[in-house]
Amino acid sequence: MTDSPSSHRSAIDDLNVSRLNLIVALDKVDSQQWSVEGHLEDRVFRITCKAGVDNLVPHGLDNDVSAALVNLYIAQGCPEDGAILTSATELLTMCGWSINGYYYAALNASLDRLSSAKYTISGGWRDHPNRRWTHASFHFIERLEFSTPDKEVRLFDTRTILKVTLAQDIRASVNSGYVKPLDTDFMVKLNRPRTRALYRILDAARYDINNPDVPLAFIERNVLEWGDQCKINTNGRAWQVVKTLAAPHDELIKRGYLREVTYSGRGKDQRIRYDFVQDYVPVDPVVSRRLSENGITTGVARKLMKDHDRAFLMECVDRFDWLVRTQALVVKKSRAAALMHLIAHPDDYPYPAAPKPATIAPIKPARAATSMPALIEVDPYAQYEGVSAETAAARLLTSLNVHYRKLLNAGDLDMVRQGVLDGTLQAADVAREAVEAVVQMKREAFVAALRSRLG
Repeated sequence: MTDSPSSHRSAIDDLNVSRLNLIVALDKVDSQQWSVEGHLEDRVFRITCKAGVDNLVPHGLDNDVSAALVNLYIAQGCPEDGAILTSATELLTMCGWSINGYYYAALNASLDRLSSAKYTISGGWRDHPNRRWTHASFHFIERLEFSTPDKEVRLFDTRTILKVTLAQDIRASVNSGYVKPLDTDFMVKLNRPRTRALYRILDAARYDINNPDVPLAFIERNVLEWGDQCKINTNGRAWQVVKTLAAPHDELIKRGYLREVTYSGRGKDQRIRYDFVQDYVPVDPVVSRRLSENGITTGVARKLMKDHDRAFLMECVDRFDWLVRTQALVVKKSRAAALMHLIAHPDDYPYPAAPKPATIAPIKPARAATSMPALIEVDPYAQYEGVSAETAAARLLTSLNVHYRKLLNAGDLDMVRQGVLDGTLQAADVAREAVEAVVQMKREAFVAALRSRLG
């Protein structure tokens, strides 16, 4: 679990998942299976999806959930067993959804579809390290465990803790490095699920298969084949693809992602061409959040990321926060203006001679005269002090998940979180006891004692 619902979003997406598009790019469907064929380089691939019993194939909002799960897996350090620990509220926030009963129910249904649907991919799954195409068969979510207020009804609420295990094939793809940047801040602000799904498909298609570090200026596809990639049931009618994607195209053009969309040819030979805006810069969500906390807008943040290295910007914000917190720097106008001046003139803002914060080896920033030391936290338990109970609880669950992921289930973690929120548990004390139990090889005893305290 991350520190707070909005923090530490990963700016990465898996290219196998996003290129093949496992989610139907429609807001509503009535089908329980689909099957498409396509071409990758000189080979034909085939993908089939079969929904679970009494369920529908993943679609619409499920795109947001699948992207958030990949992001969480990476943000949590790609755990070997693939198990992601989060809360329903955190996952809703990462999806860009409102925190209310409707979306708790939508998230529940989405996770159910992603757990029950089975994907079979013949010849289209990329084994990037070996530069070959392979087969894959999996459920997007291998295992789903969650706490609920009523075991019979199985509803999600603000207390729900989730343990989600991603498919082994997806984990292997991510760990192999077959990934690309994903501007999650941009995606969640798009109005319709259909537009968000198309954006994710396009953003994957614009990267060269054999060289995923190189973005393309444009892509061109047969309209019917593109409809298959978006999983639009066209029955061989190219106009159906044009009609279905018209509104998403308009929004992506207005938002500055696409320069234009053009069609050529007629009937089954009709083609679609996407020209991308060349100066579009993906926003790193972590950097964007740190900048926005100091009053810098998304537009200005995007320009800063275009002009400067990520490490340089993060070090600038670290330095600025430390100087303001210790009153070595007094902000006379706005925090945004002061931080912008520091970024432009880093040499004018040295750390005071004493005391200095702990440092690590300096990283040379891009386009900056000098490098700056990053701040590190000396006391591992200080992170629980001076923060809200919600944040302390989230940090504690993250800490426990490192060494106790196989011993504590979702229900246990729900109770731990609630104990911190109502004051019956002190997060720092529990974290300290947990670490001591690991050192003394008494993890089972710690878990038993903790369950006893929770009663």
